[in-house]
Amino acid sequence: MASRKHPPSASAELALVHLKNCLVNLPPSLVSLLVNVDTPVQNVVVELSFKSPPTSVFLGWTGMPSKRRPAPVSRQGIMGSRGSIRDQEVQPVEMDAILASALGLSDGQKVTATLHVDPPVAHTVNIEPITPEDWEMIELHASFLELNLQSQVRALPNPAYAPDGHKSIPPHALTLHLSPTSSANIKVFSLEPALPPHVPFAKMSPNAEVIVAPKTRVKSVQGSGDHRSVASTSKSRRSAASAARRRAVKEELRQTVLLRAVDRTACSQWFDDGPVCLDLSIWIDRDLLSNSFKGIDYVTVDVIRPVGLREPQPEGASDPNAAAAPSKVVARLKPWDDAPSGQTAALSSPLCVALGCCGIVGGIVKIQAAPQPLPQGLIQRIRVTPFDVGSKLAQGLRLGGESRAEQEESARSFRHMYSSSSGMQGLLQGPVTDGLVVGLFDGLEAPRGWAGGIVEFEYRSDAMSKDAVSWMTSLDPKTALEFQQPQPRPAWMASSDPLESPVTDSPLIGVDSLLDSLQTHLSNMSSVLLTGSMGSGKTSVAKELARRLSRESLFHTIYFSCRSLANEETSMATIKETLSRVFMSAGWGARLGGKALVVLDDLDKLCPAETELEVGNDNGRSRQVSETLRSITRRFCHGGDVVLLATAQGKDSTNGVFVSGHVVREIVELRAPDKATRRRILESLAKQFVTPARENDGRTSSNNSRPPTADGSAAAGGGEDDHWMHGSEQAGSAGPDGFVLDPDLDLVDVAGSTDGYMAGDLEVLVSRARNEALIRSISDQPSSGRKQPIRLGRQDFEKARKGFTPASLRNVPLQSSTTTFDSIGGLHETRRMLLETLEYPTKYAPIFAQCPLRLRSGLLLYGYPGCGKTLLASAVAGQCGLNFISVKGPEILNKYIGASEKSVRDLFDRAQAARPCVLFFDEFDSIAPKRGHDSTGVTDRVVNQLLTQMDGAEGLSGVYVLAATSRPDLIDPALLRPGRLDKSLLCDMPSVDDRADILASLLAKVRLSDDASGRLMDVARRTEGFSGADLQALVSNAQLEAIHDVLDATKTTTTSDGQRQHDTVSVPSFVQFRYGTGSDSDSDSPPQTASSKLAQEAAMASKLQHIRRARNKAKKRDDDAPRGGKQQADEVVMGWRHVASALDKTRASIGGPDRHPMST
Repeated sequence: MASRKHPPSASAELALVHLKNCLVNLPPSLVSLLVNVDTPVQNVVVELSFKSPPTSVFLGWTGMPSKRRPAPVSRQGIMGSRGSIRDQEVQPVEMDAILASALGLSDGQKVTATLHVDPPVAHTVNIEPITPEDWEMIELHASFLELNLQSQVRALPNPAYAPDGHKSIPPHALTLHLSPTSSANIKVFSLEPALPPHVPFAKMSPNAEVIVAPKTRVKSVQGSGDHRSVASTSKSRRSAASAARRRAVKEELRQTVLLRAVDRTACSQWFDDGPVCLDLSIWIDRDLLSNSFKGIDYVTVDVIRPVGLREPQPEGASDPNAAAAPSKVVARLKPWDDAPSGQTAALSSPLCVALGCCGIVGGIVKIQAAPQPLPQGLIQRIRVTPFDVGSKLAQGLRLGGESRAEQEESARSFRHMYSSSSGMQGLLQGPVTDGLVVGLFDGLEAPRGWAGGIVEFEYRSDAMSKDAVSWMTSLDPKTALEFQQPQPRPAWMASSDPLESPVTDSPLIGVDSLLDSLQTHLSNMSSVLLTGSMGSGKTSVAKELARRLSRESLFHTIYFSCRSLANEETSMATIKETLSRVFMSAGWGARLGGKALVVLDDLDKLCPAETELEVGNDNGRSRQVSETLRSITRRFCHGGDVVLLATAQGKDSTNGVFVSGHVVREIVELRAPDKATRRRILESLAKQFVTPARENDGRTSSNNSRPPTADGSAAAGGGEDDHWMHGSEQAGSAGPDGFVLDPDLDLVDVAGSTDGYMAGDLEVLVSRARNEALIRSISDQPSSGRKQPIRLGRQDFEKARKGFTPASLRNVPLQSSTTTFDSIGGLHETRRMLLETLEYPTKYAPIFAQCPLRLRSGLLLYGYPGCGKTLLASAVAGQCGLNFISVKGPEILNKYIGASEKSVRDLFDRAQAARPCVLFFDEFDSIAPKRGHDSTGVTDRVVNQLLTQMDGAEGLSGVYVLAATSRPDLIDPALLRPGRLDKSLLCDMPSVDDRADILASLLAKVRLSDDASGRLMDVARRTEGFSGADLQALVSNAQLEAIHDVLDATKTTTTSDGQRQHDTVSVPSFVQFRYGTGSDSDSDSPPQTASSKLAQEAAMASKLQHIRRARNKAKKRDDDAPRGGKQQADEVVMGWRHVASALDKTRASIGGPDRHPMST
């Protein structure tokens, strides 16, 4: 192929992608041609020719084919005006988008791709940056370019190429990608060995020597002036032109410096206590000032913003460069005696506002000597365009059509706002740049409604260059100020960077030692995973750490919430691009000797733990995201400049790829606050809304009755009041009447009743208590004109706790029981031990805190079946006021390896979240038998996990383990030693007195006859060998006997009534009985017709109906009255005969052989 005069070519379209090199992807047809002849990738040079204008560029081949894409259909094809049929697919040539922009190519442009094989080789390459900015970037990344130039550039254009003896064609540009966010354009100006004029290209040798010529800036000529903004250079003779040029280059390099920018408010501890600077100033190290900027008072400051770190623009959005912050602003140069390093520069707050980088800590600013200032007479007037911050405010700011007096008043107000104050030089007394953005900053006394504006110059002539920086040393007081119509605030001011760390003003209580420990780890560049349950304050702690590191160690902090990417609609490409941009921003902020902190909040939402026994898209996606994040963090964090702080609910809730991939070195848990800390948190939260008692509470100002708006100003009431030009006075806000704490409120008691509450739960509790107090005050206080402060009392907190479940307990299956120790008979010693172990340490916590003894945290209840072990455990929940989690032993076991151990860990984690908590294991012998007797090994692993959880390195705090078993001889002995199950309590067979006590407890709610109530001791004596369950069965059987007696009596009565009713069915409704001795055939009685007979029966039925209603009313009154003798007789009463019958039918459930093992 090298000897062919006509190399293979094909027509194609350009497709712009992100290749980050000067190579191309060829269409599959050309790739197959090269593969068939076994051509090495390094020997291929691709010539791309296009006709507008007729030009060729020479690039290398990546070795990869391009992706096919369907051909677009033209309008003529749709309308059918043309008969030609286009191909279904086009052959694209994929090229880097930045390189195509440098070459002037566009996406979809028609080109001809020609392949050249075995081109000539160049061993020495001389290149030159196209612009001084490219030279600065190459100089900054010289080591990277030395290692990676061969992988980006392969084909070189011949700078001496002259086709057919015509004029030589200048070589095209090449793009070097120096970092993920920066690039530089170069051109080749000589090759060795030199190529003939008719050879258009060459291939770079793998061992080629590359020489880069500097491209310095053209130095401005010094003019006369006292400020000495640039160094002077005299005109030299022609013979000394080269020496003067070298001196100019050296002077230019000396006066252009890249420094790490820090807002002065963020590094106030590096300055002496003094007034806040209100002008445009920049401080650099005194040594740097004396060496590079000697004799220079004013410099231009430019913040370098890489394009790759900007927020992606949505489709259809305007050009992002149009909404960019001002490029260059002239500032006063000042020395910094106590600078943290020679590469750090401090920017005043007005300068940060003008450059659009408020609160910056990290990032690069370019400082150059300022050009000549403008003379005072050249500016005709100053135009001030204020920013419109709202529709209502815009209606009041009608500055364009105001009178001359109003314009003068506005000018005086503007000059007063930005002029010198309290001995400090104001912004207008310092350097003022054309197009300067003025805004709000600390120390500025701005009137209400002012949000900043743009200051522009109006020149007397139009001969001023638009490219040069126009500025004045100060604003002449005689220069006229003209105010324009308000315009919307620029996008770079309206929206803050979502990656910047937000600052929280909420106080953090009880985490001082944790903050110090985390700050030590992060300062030593050791990444940390902060875990804690929901509402524990992880986000607040992370933001506080970011604030501390930013102020004390000048860390560049980036906060990112992973919840924004935790949805199925977000593609993997978007996740990777976003995370890469976050860490690249951190890396950019850590340049020039700085450090950066990346806070990934809620990492477990983006990288959740893989679910066991589940194979699907969720697990695969989580693993893929975790591997992507691990590779990104390793690339950026292992260099020592970027450190990671991630937050998650727990170590187990985060994917194991991230946790075990050596991404973080420390895992710190944020635990629930103790009682003293909860009291301090409650006190702080309650006092946030508490107002001190004031006199004349009823007097309020009519002008200040409305609450302040979101931006801190009062609500708009009228056009004149909303105008910012009416002086600097601010309307005072009396504020609404707040809450006052009830003197009877004891926050210690409230804190004692909120065990297990996190800081977020306490905040919600206080909010609910305020709502309850507000509702109570509205319902209790009569409607009157005088408003009284609302008292926040204990009853409000008690109502707030009703129905409220802390976030940490919402998924914990807690058991509740109404059984108490009073309803249990016997077992007095066991109950006393339970109270001593479980209730007293919680009820009398301050006393036990001073006790030097180690308290018991585990108890084993063992005894015969039916002796009250489980009943005692259920009574703990109602008696001691502790959270209670009951677990049946066999529920833990699982046949899969690791599942049973995970169940045990989850149980103890839930108990830790619900502490103080009792974790009760019923049938403990089923999950903790002696090790070595299980063929599967499941119970052995469970026992090992229990041993670790109950007395491991981390220990238990606030969690009590209560186990019950009827076979203590089967339990592994290691669980019975002190430190785990400290005490074994025997629930023995009840004695005579215990049985009498049990019977009294069981019969407390049963109605007994007089003969039965006095013979309980006889029953106790006759029930030798009965357990508590047997006695309960005895009482139940006796109750059934009594109920059967009542039912039998009722059945007999019902049967007799039914028989009588059955016998009278055939009797007529009315029966007439003749009173007297007459006979039916008495002739004196008149004959009775049918109608008269029916009328007589109707009258009798009406009378009977009235009688029946009267009887029903009397019966109802009897039912409402207290129970009398007959009703008491219908109530079930258990007599001695019922007890005796039950004794004959009930037998003890535990015989002699069953009792023998327990008694030994």
